[in-house]
Formats: sequence, structure tokens, C-alpha cells
Amino acid sequence: MASESSESDPREPALRWSLALWGLLATLLLWLAPPPPPPPVTSAEDEAIFQRTVDQTVEKTRRWQQERGDETIEWDQARGHLAVVIDDVGRELHLFEQLHALRYPLTFSVLPGAVYAPGAQLRLRADRRRPREILLHLPCEPEDPAKMFEGAESGELFLRVGDPPAQLQAALTAALRRVPGAVGVNNHMGSRLTAERAAMDALMPVLRAQGLYFLDSRTTPHSQGLAAAEEAGLPALGRDLFLDADPSPAAVLAQLELAAERAQVRPLVVIAHPSPEVVETLREGLPRLRARGIGVYPLSELLAHLAPRDPR
Repeated sequence: MASESSESDPREPALRWSLALWGLLATLLLWLAPPPPPPPVTSAEDEAIFQRTVDQTVEKTRRWQQERGDETIEWDQARGHLAVVIDDVGRELHLFEQLHALRYPLTFSVLPGAVYAPGAQLRLRADRRRPREILLHLPCEPEDPAKMFEGAESGELFLRVGDPPAQLQAALTAALRRVPGAVGVNNHMGSRLTAERAAMDALMPVLRAQGLYFLDSRTTPHSQGLAAAEEAGLPALGRDLFLDADPSPAAVLAQLELAAERAQVRPLVVIAHPSPEVVETLREGLPRLRARGIGVYPLSELLAHLAPRDPR
């Protein structure tokens, strides 16, 4: 007796006929389908209009770049390389707007608790044609604790030496949430906190986990910021000059000239703060520097070209 498995399935003929009918129907539909429509016919006038539109767009872009775009120099073509960081962004708008309007890629460091911090960040990120790097200007304990409670400083949450590592990390994370566009961090004040290696060691893993870099403002010669960053494998560099340590117009101009001379030896980082003297010096001085072949670059571009530096 043959097994049940060897018996043919009575449904097979019906399945074969169904497949054949579906194949026949598909062939018939393809045969009856109308041909695709011919491509649209464009006249010479249509093509001329399209070309004029393209030419006008290119001309507008060229004119905008010439009249309002950044004045930059390719890195390999420059005779000097300079990064200019503007600290204390968010405390006022008038001077900030004048600095933002300069046709050079300055880097802006935003205080997280400043009253105009949100608006300044929106302004910095509004024009993709003129991108500006943003830093978190992290409030850190100074040598004189009383300064943390003077004037506008009272609105900031300062990281303090006595805070345990977890609290320091939480405060840094909270500050970063208030400056979401930050690509790096530099210290605001901090002459006491940055000198404490344990405190700096606690902060660097947070920055590394978020893919940020660290700029040591070097508010104290005893800062451990660069050493901690190097130990954590974090990209970092240090401030070379304060442009307005002496805020007088002559002194700011002299510092810019000193920066120009040193930038021809190696890439240089200068920090300044919004003031009429800084605005006027940069407005008049940066075009002269460019004419001498000294370019202004975002801080991250300097970081990418700088060899590792001795943190001491």
C-alpha cells in the first residue's frame, strides 16, 4: 500500500490554473496599459528663463559674499592664525550685536544664567551662511568667593571647590543644557576651582562623553585644566592673551598688535569681553590683520591644527 505522503494533493491542478490565470491577466494588463507620456517639450525661451534664474541666484550669492560674507583666509595660505573668543555673552545685547556683525568667525562663550543667553544663542545660530562657534562659559569659583555674589554674578550657579565630584558633574551638565549649541567649554572666573586637580578631573569625563573640547581661560597660573584634559584624552587648548586685561583703547589696540605678531609664530588664542573699546579695536584692527595675511578662525579649527602642547 502506498503511503499517504506519496498521494498527490487534489488542490494542485487548481493552484496551477490560478497561477496561469494571474500570469495571463498581468500580461494582458501590461499590453493594454497606455504608453508613458512624452517628456514635456521645453522651448528655447523656457531654457533661457531657467538659465537667467540660475545666473541671478549665483550673482546674488556672489554679491552677498562680497558685501556681507566672512573675510577669511585659507589656513595654508595665511601667514598667521588667530582665534578670538568673546566671553560673557548674554549679559547685554547692543555690544554683542556689533561683535556678531563683524565679518570674521569669532567664537562666542555664553554664560548659562545670563538674562539674554537664550536670545544670543538663537542669534548666533540663525544665519547658516555665517556660522559662529558657541562655548559654554562655565562659572567657577574664584579666589575671592565674594565675587560670586556681586552684581550679575549672583544670577549664576558657580561650581565650587567644596562640591563633591557628583555635584560638580551635575552642575556642569545642567549648565550645558542651558547652552545646547556649545561645542566646547571655558571657565568663567575659576582661579580657585581650576587650580584644584580633583575638581578638574571630575569635569573632564562629562565633556569627553558629550564630544566637547576645553579651553582653559588661564585665570590663574596654577590651573590644572589642561593637565586634567590631557589625562582624560580630551581635546584642549589654553588662552594666550587677554585682549582687554587693561580696558583702555590704547591698551586693547596694543594687545591686538601683540597677538598679530605672535600669531605669525604659532596659532594663538585671545579672549576679550564685550565693550566699546573691544568692538572698535576689532572693527578697525581685524581688516588690517587680514591685509597682513593673518586669518581669524573658529577655535575648533585652531584645535585641529595645533600639535599637543605642554600644559604646564
